[in-house]
Amino acid sequence: MEKKKMEITVAGQNYTLLTDEDPAAVKAITDSLNRQLAAIMSNGRVSLTQALILAAMDLSQEAALQREAAEKLKAQIGDYLEDAERAMTERDRYKREYDKLLEKTKAQS
Repeated sequence: MEKKKMEITVAGQNYTLLTDEDPAAVKAITDSLNRQLAAIMSNGRVSLTQALILAAMDLSQEAALQREAAEKLKAQIGDYLEDAERAMTERDRYKREYDKLLEKTKAQS
């Protein structure tokens, strides 16, 4: 994908990004970050640098929790796939057994 320049503003500071992300998604992230920084700085006792560090820590924790949740879902999907494989194997075994019984019944008729 082709990277495009995009202008964003975070905490009143303008930045130029080179990104291949959807501009609407980048704007949503920027807006969310600005809201988070405004909330952190609302008491007036936190500097912009401190607010950025706190926001980064919060976002890092959220990302770690999301990675952990994704890993749990991957494991769960793996378990479901194993269960499905066992069920298909069992189904095939019962089908073979059914076919044998059907042949035996036809032969006796």
